[in-house]
Amino acid sequence: VRAIGAPAPGAPAGKGLQQDEEILTWKSLSLRGIALDLAPGSPTGLSVAETALDDFFARIVVNENGRINLQDLTRASATAAAATAPASAPDAPKNAAENVQPALAAASSDAKTAAPATAAGPEPDIRFGPVSLVNGRVYFSDRFIKPNYSANLSELTGKLTAFASQPPAGGAPALADLELRGRAEGTASLEVTGKLNPLAKPLALDITGKVRDLELPPLSPYAIKYAGYGIERGKLSLDVNYSVQPDGQLTARNQFVLNQLSFGEKVEGAPNSLPVKLAVALLADRNGVIDINLPISGSLNDPQFSIGPIVFKLIVNLIVKAVTSPFTLLASALGGGGDELGMVAFAPGTTTISSEARQGLDKVVKALQARPALNLTVVGTASLAAEREGYRRSRLQQMLLAEKRRASGLAPAPVTAQEYPVLLKEVYRRADFPKPRNLIGLAKDLPPAEMEALLLANIAVHEETMRELAQQRGLAVRDYLAGQQLPTERLFLGAARTVAGDAAWRPRAELNLAMR
Repeated sequence: VRAIGAPAPGAPAGKGLQQDEEILTWKSLSLRGIALDLAPGSPTGLSVAETALDDFFARIVVNENGRINLQDLTRASATAAAATAPASAPDAPKNAAENVQPALAAASSDAKTAAPATAAGPEPDIRFGPVSLVNGRVYFSDRFIKPNYSANLSELTGKLTAFASQPPAGGAPALADLELRGRAEGTASLEVTGKLNPLAKPLALDITGKVRDLELPPLSPYAIKYAGYGIERGKLSLDVNYSVQPDGQLTARNQFVLNQLSFGEKVEGAPNSLPVKLAVALLADRNGVIDINLPISGSLNDPQFSIGPIVFKLIVNLIVKAVTSPFTLLASALGGGGDELGMVAFAPGTTTISSEARQGLDKVVKALQARPALNLTVVGTASLAAEREGYRRSRLQQMLLAEKRRASGLAPAPVTAQEYPVLLKEVYRRADFPKPRNLIGLAKDLPPAEMEALLLANIAVHEETMRELAQQRGLAVRDYLAGQQLPTERLFLGAARTVAGDAAWRPRAELNLAMR
């Protein structure tokens, strides 16, 4: 089968479906047991008992205007041709794809106008027995992206069991069993299995596809167009499953496994630029393997639903998270959690890492040990407005512990409720600030609450105090991570920060990931 004649209406010279372009060829096509029924007043009937196609070749092209060559096999109507003809005016659309919507609108209008003139007849009854495919080749070219991309599928061999356009009485059209195997680009194995019926209305299928060890450098044109980087090396294995119910509901699973994916330098002038190198460093395990699952669901009856853009958007969102939410991107590898693992919470005014915070840091250590291409920077933060009172109370507790240590000579346990009044009185006695005095000039004995209030009020807190507190938080976190066998050459202490703070702000140290 060849496309012979002029290019498709609306396609610029040399574009679209080419003259004398080979679309489908075969060495052997066998149709056995053909029966055709054209009885007046009855549905057209066609049955083929058995079909075999050997040594076939198919050519599929996505043209510069985004159309597939198979869409242009039939000649368009005069109305559609006029709508899609390239304009010569100076303000004509620069992109041929802009002409598609007027063409569709015109075709739709023609169809609505012509509909009443032709009465719809009964649906034909078409039945096919088993179909076998042997040693097929499909050559695919995408001229829509720049630079162009081509792919070669070969050794396609398989079978499809019997199927029919009409369902059994009172039921839905039966689905045929599909089994197809071959190779992609001469190296990767390809397998497609499942159930479908090419003639069923509405569409229903349940298809599973598998590709193993597809070399990725030939896909560089797509990587440059959508990410701004070419692919230097890597292999792809994928498992996909698409299930469509008769009501149009689609459920899809896309499991991608990328092995040793490596990008080159940024391509200047590329239409997009995404942080793909950081995303790879975040997603790849210690063996250089990235395992991603992208589920999709929706209704094919929704005119806004399109699988391709959804998959692309999911992948782009995944990459953008490398910058905006790197710990969310690592969540699956960290055993749960997300952005909250990117910070270590502290009680106001303190530098002590809680047991809950240690659990989060242990997950971060585990993830970084499996990702040697990443470094971690710890930035301590503090706020004078939010932590003034917390710092004073923390400082008072330190003074009480120091007094207990001085009295016992041992590393003290936390101050108990019974010890608190005695230690507080001694700390108050030693404190160097003006105190209420009696008539003879001696410091008055005060209730514990008043002594505590005076001690707290005389603990100096200023911006530099908060900066030091923030620094100590960063050091505490860095030292804990180093103590969990995370190499110190991958750990950095960032400049401490003081912030204004508000009702929602919480004292913390922040963790920042970057490539080594």
